[in-house]
Amino acid sequence: MARQALEYPLPFRILRTLFPLLESLSPALAKAVAVRLFLTPISFPMRPADKEAALTFEQKNVRVRGHDAVVYAKGSGPEVLFLHGWSGQSMQFRVLADRMVEEGYRCVLIDAPGHGKNKSKRTNLFEFAEVFREVWSRLEHPIAAVGHSLGAASISYAISEGEELPAFATFGAPVVAKDILDEYMRRINGTDRTIQAIRDRTFEEFGRSFESVTMEETFKSVKCPVFGVHGLNDMDVPVRHLDVLTSIHPAMEAHKYEGIGHRRILKDARVMDDFIAWMKALPKG
Repeated sequence: MARQALEYPLPFRILRTLFPLLESLSPALAKAVAVRLFLTPISFPMRPADKEAALTFEQKNVRVRGHDAVVYAKGSGPEVLFLHGWSGQSMQFRVLADRMVEEGYRCVLIDAPGHGKNKSKRTNLFEFAEVFREVWSRLEHPIAAVGHSLGAASISYAISEGEELPAFATFGAPVVAKDILDEYMRRINGTDRTIQAIRDRTFEEFGRSFESVTMEETFKSVKCPVFGVHGLNDMDVPVRHLDVLTSIHPAMEAHKYEGIGHRRILKDARVMDDFIAWMKALPKG
């Protein structure tokens, strides 16, 4: 279902008005702008409740191949690593992390490059995955990784590049390459010409096609137990993306939930109860 224009954040509502004019007057500039925005997350200030919650976590800075990340940790016991999505931040997981700490887990949350307290402005899936792999390698007893949206795609990519995980949970994961690009075009009110510019830039800069690094392809390498959840009211990523994941990995445990969308899924009591039950049922390593 196409998203209504008024549901987009204000910067995109402004861009939707201006971008068709820019595409008409200067196609080359329009493509350059679209590609730059595609690699530049929107920075949202941390909410007061998140700031207060962050003070209850241990905190340290990590630098990976020139990329900065902030890592938060709380609790004791087997470790679960959390990676947020595009334009997100680690404290989106704070409610779930507190629940899991009560259940005897140590929760480690990452602010990826270009997000949270990090100073960099631009980033991409590859940098997300590099930071994930570095933080994962530093854990003492990691038992699962949890990714929301692009965080899930980045973890899936890391697995496809050889990272081994005991278990993997995906929340609102974007899977289908065409849908990802089509949704971005709806956000900026662009055309197929601009979609092709993003594909070309991805190959030019990273030596990989856009399609090859989406979960349509990388999830084929995932062999560990998987827990997948999606909100039926998700307006950012269609719920059918979860169906694609289950077609690739039929053994995964998958849930769809009424009444929640792309971000509320991280704080919904039903989701947290089902996820913790799944974690407790995992083989003890």
